[in-house]
Amino acid sequence: MNRLLQRQMERLFGSVDSAPPELAPLLAVVSDAYDGFDADRRLIERSLDISSEELTGINQKLREEINERRQAEEKLKHSVSLLTATLESAADGILVVDRQGSVKGFNRKFAVLWQMPDSLLQSGNDEQLLSFLLDQLADPRTFLVRVKQLDSEPAAESSDVIRFKDGRVFERCSKPQFLGEDIVGRVWSFRDITERVQAQERQNRLVQELENTSHRLELVNKELNDFAYIASHDLKAPLRGIRTLADWIVTDCADQLSSEGKEQLHLLLNRADRMRDLIDGILQYSRVGRVKEDRVRINLAELVPEVVDMLAPPENIEITVRDELPVVEFERTRIHQVFQNLVSNAIKYMDKPEGHITIGCSDDDGCWTFSVADNGPGIEEKYHEKIFQLFQTLAPRDGYESTGVGLTLVKKIVELYGGEIWVKSRLGEGSTFFFSLPKMQEEPQNERLQAGTAG
Repeated sequence: MNRLLQRQMERLFGSVDSAPPELAPLLAVVSDAYDGFDADRRLIERSLDISSEELTGINQKLREEINERRQAEEKLKHSVSLLTATLESAADGILVVDRQGSVKGFNRKFAVLWQMPDSLLQSGNDEQLLSFLLDQLADPRTFLVRVKQLDSEPAAESSDVIRFKDGRVFERCSKPQFLGEDIVGRVWSFRDITERVQAQERQNRLVQELENTSHRLELVNKELNDFAYIASHDLKAPLRGIRTLADWIVTDCADQLSSEGKEQLHLLLNRADRMRDLIDGILQYSRVGRVKEDRVRINLAELVPEVVDMLAPPENIEITVRDELPVVEFERTRIHQVFQNLVSNAIKYMDKPEGHITIGCSDDDGCWTFSVADNGPGIEEKYHEKIFQLFQTLAPRDGYESTGVGLTLVKKIVELYGGEIWVKSRLGEGSTFFFSLPKMQEEPQNERLQAGTAG
């Protein structure tokens, strides 16, 4: 019993035990009231004892806690805003589901990629969403099987390609979503790779077409080989017979022939020789790029004089090498043919009593530029392209032994090895033929070789 109540009872009844029993419940309630009053009184006394300095400290601490909580809330809002902006700016469509497969969120790109209508976006119905997605797929059953498999393996990651009925192609990736060490859901990402897949399919078709073309070119090369055999044997054999017979008639029956008959026989011999040279030229042209030699280092300062000596120019024609010629890596026969044809043409068509032919070379930004200049008749500008075409010649065929193959052969060799050829000339003032060759030669590709052969 409360002590204050106890003293009052003792004054009234002498002792607490002398109080009437029926007052016991009332006394208990009054005692509890006195006890509550004492507690409140002590709390008030304690509050009065707290100094103003302590109150200031408590208030400051409360303000700091409130400020820290506000800052934490602002940081949380910023993080959520940043995450949302990141998801919305992602190039991929993102879908997030929980462990039960319920949709927890997706970005705008996901809705755009899957062409979701606004009514579906606003419905929030997961079953309708899944049905809408599956209806677009070319193989929805396989996709659904994969989804269920991942649901049964929460920690699994996977990626594959899904195709749509309308021809679109998506790259699909799926990874578990972690909260600390716990898996709380799954993140799906979708990327439209339709253009990339279509480009790859086009490339595959082109590769197949190239393989087919390559096969056809192999057949063409075989036919050219057969033609070369026929030209070198079946065509040359009767031609040799005709020339031998004509030569025998000229030699043994000269006294029985009139001057006109002799002239016709000599013309026949010249044309037989021209036909032989034409066949040889065609064979040489067909072999370029098809019949290959080893590429070796060739000192042109030694090769060019050999070419000149072989051509044996007449005494009225002077041939000089103006510049120092380099060492190149080339097929020896091919580079020999280039200089031989250019120099022999300059000799053949020289129309001046004193002919001058000059061979030069310059170093031009990664390539050598060679030149063969003469003071011959020159070429009209309108023929500067025509002279490089097969069987094209500007001089009368009976006046000059020309097949019209030489410059075409030179052009094919030079271009096959990454160079160019051109001419500068003025009628009556001579001509200069230029051709360039890269310093670092790369092995010609099969396609270029075959294309060159087929041409």
